[in-house]
Amino acid sequence: MQDLISIIIPVYNVEKYLRQCLDSIVNQTYTNLEIICINDKSTDNSAEILEEFLQKDERIKVINNKENVGSAISRNYGLDIAAGKYIAFVDSDDYIDEKYIESMLNKMKQVNCDIVLNLSIYSNGVSILDNYTQMPKIQNNGDFLDCFSVINFLPVFIWSRLYKKSLLEKNHIRFSNIFSDDLFFNTIIELKTDKIFVFFGDRYHYCRHNGSMTEKAKKDKNWDLAHIKAYNSIYDYLKAHNSLDKRLKLFHYYSFFKVDTQEKFECCKNFFEKIKEDFEKNTEIYNDIEKFFFYSVLNSENISDYLSKYHKNLTVGCLRNKMQKV
Repeated sequence: MQDLISIIIPVYNVEKYLRQCLDSIVNQTYTNLEIICINDKSTDNSAEILEEFLQKDERIKVINNKENVGSAISRNYGLDIAAGKYIAFVDSDDYIDEKYIESMLNKMKQVNCDIVLNLSIYSNGVSILDNYTQMPKIQNNGDFLDCFSVINFLPVFIWSRLYKKSLLEKNHIRFSNIFSDDLFFNTIIELKTDKIFVFFGDRYHYCRHNGSMTEKAKKDKNWDLAHIKAYNSIYDYLKAHNSLDKRLKLFHYYSFFKVDTQEKFECCKNFFEKIKEDFEKNTEIYNDIEKFFFYSVLNSENISDYLSKYHKNLTVGCLRNKMQKV
């Protein structure tokens, strides 16, 4: 008897993409699937499309949220009822190759691990891995990677992985109801297991469009603020579970960081003051821009002070600071 795999799909106003997504899942070569769709109070025809597939395929289960709660809580609802030995996530506006699940499960059983990460992630036919310049080189057949060594460089997408459900249950891991819930979820999971197996399997197709949650978030002026809040939650979890000895980056400086409001400044400064001791114990894992950004915020009194002294020339200031140390 094949092992059951639960695929969890949060659904919200994706009528243009939902059929393609569900077609790609119900037509997988691996057939022993439990397909859990959580309709998060959609206002378009998504509910009707789910009902259509529900009538055609007994493997599909539909949860209809009474109110809109977001993808994190919706995924938690799916996890609460999932009966599979393994858990996978698919976003409702994406789709997967027909052997995607089979390739993930075969690799997991072959190497006997708790998590596999499939790096065959494509958007409009182009691999998105170009954005991960610090990823170690992976052999064609895949590689075991030490989580503590690579946790700062791995893609955090939940939908490119297959998880043993026992790992999630043993550690009571659920999504935190914050933006970047996948960052929180995968960081905590990777701290609970020594190794992750990374390979190139059949493709996951990530669809970028203006209506997607990720693309909307990128246009949101508070995108960077949300990431700081996610790292804040990660830090609180590590502290509560006596895991601050892990050499984990407590924030990254990305190109989207733009501390340009008092709210963002206060959020960053409060967080940086909170993590200062741990940051200074592990400064070597941060790059020069991150170090400069960290101390620039800490050494400013308010947003005006920060903007006038640092932000307009953050990269130049970082390079100047580096040269002065030489």
